[in-house]
Amino acid sequence: MKIKIKKSKMFVFCFLILFFLLFFSDLSAQTQWTKYAANPVITKGPASWDIIAIGQPTVLFENDTIKMWYAGVGADMKARICYAISTDGINWIKHSNPVLDVGGLGEWDRGWLDTPEIVRDNTGYKLYYYGDTVQQFAAINSAIGLASSSDGINWTKNPNNPVFTKGNTTDWDGSWVESPAVIYDISSGMYRMWFNGVDTNTWKVLIGVATSFDGVNWIKHTGNPVLSASTWGGYDDMWLGTPAVLHDNNGYEMWYASTSSNSYNLNTQAFDTVNICYATSLDGYSWIKYFSNPLFNTFTLPYDSLLDTGGPWAPDVIYDAGTCTYKMWFETYNGFMFATAPKVNTFDAYRYNLDNLSIYPNPFSFSTTIKAKNLDNATIEVYDNLARLVWQRNVKNENEIEFFKEDLKSGLYYIHIINNNSLLFGKMIIE
Repeated sequence: MKIKIKKSKMFVFCFLILFFLLFFSDLSAQTQWTKYAANPVITKGPASWDIIAIGQPTVLFENDTIKMWYAGVGADMKARICYAISTDGINWIKHSNPVLDVGGLGEWDRGWLDTPEIVRDNTGYKLYYYGDTVQQFAAINSAIGLASSSDGINWTKNPNNPVFTKGNTTDWDGSWVESPAVIYDISSGMYRMWFNGVDTNTWKVLIGVATSFDGVNWIKHTGNPVLSASTWGGYDDMWLGTPAVLHDNNGYEMWYASTSSNSYNLNTQAFDTVNICYATSLDGYSWIKYFSNPLFNTFTLPYDSLLDTGGPWAPDVIYDAGTCTYKMWFETYNGFMFATAPKVNTFDAYRYNLDNLSIYPNPFSFSTTIKAKNLDNATIEVYDNLARLVWQRNVKNENEIEFFKEDLKSGLYYIHIINNNSLLFGKMIIE
């Protein structure tokens, strides 16, 4: 592969592509997770309502109290929404559960409740949850319902339930929808929901987004899915889902679980390895997967062959400003696990600057020109969609380069320009 160096002080931006600036000396500290050594922090039982299994935690941090809602499978083999509280995220007290029960005879959610998501807005608490009519048989009737509460314990189901349904048979979410992650933006009054969708052919789990101004009536994004599986052999080529999303003035962060076809065990008919991955977005629609995904997986130390089976799945994340720490809870077959990641001050500068990088033409079939203000004395790296480094070059005393396709195959590639401990992040498509 060749590059042709050009000297230029003129920056003509003909095409701007989504990218991310920085991470300075510590690249996104919230990607550096440490599993708690004494996991699990919550286990099933001993009460009958969650004696069989627990899963899908969703968490709020309010007034020094961490509040968790989760799905618990009872002795009658039905799942309901349960509740627990903690002051440290490790030691938990379960409420007299469940706080949300399955529907009655003839109701849409009479079979199973799962994948809860908690939201606090100016009216109180909103709980979005998966429901179906037949226990764990989503293809018959899979939808997302809504319940409201003033205290997070006593809930009233919305009379318009279900408020969110699967797509048509030929759609990417035509088989079922679940695992909502919802954010309420108080400045705009808009709700945004990221959710899992499964089609009727490949049965791959992907992530889409929808918006609402009342939390009840939703409009699916026409560009769904917004986060898709990688090419065959990647760390998320089969399933990627159960998203957890945080948002501030700088953009959106998503943590999600994934599986790979390479980890499927024919003997157990299950995936041996499950991953936790990370992605970022400016607008909540266009996402960039972290180039060093996965963050951690089933076998990341400390590892227990019994406790860590089936996970890490369904992460939920909060940021504790008092300790400058991200906290995560996730599901395994044997309970909820806990992990933490530090947030350093440099991440407060996390921002985007659409004047710092241009790649044109993009897509391209022969060559493209990369322009960047901090290209001088920089290292340029190109990664493929499986996060493999496929090309690298040091550039000095230059403002732009011409990049030739040469030996690369058609597809999506990520560009990193590293200079003075900062990272300029872009992507390009080769036809």
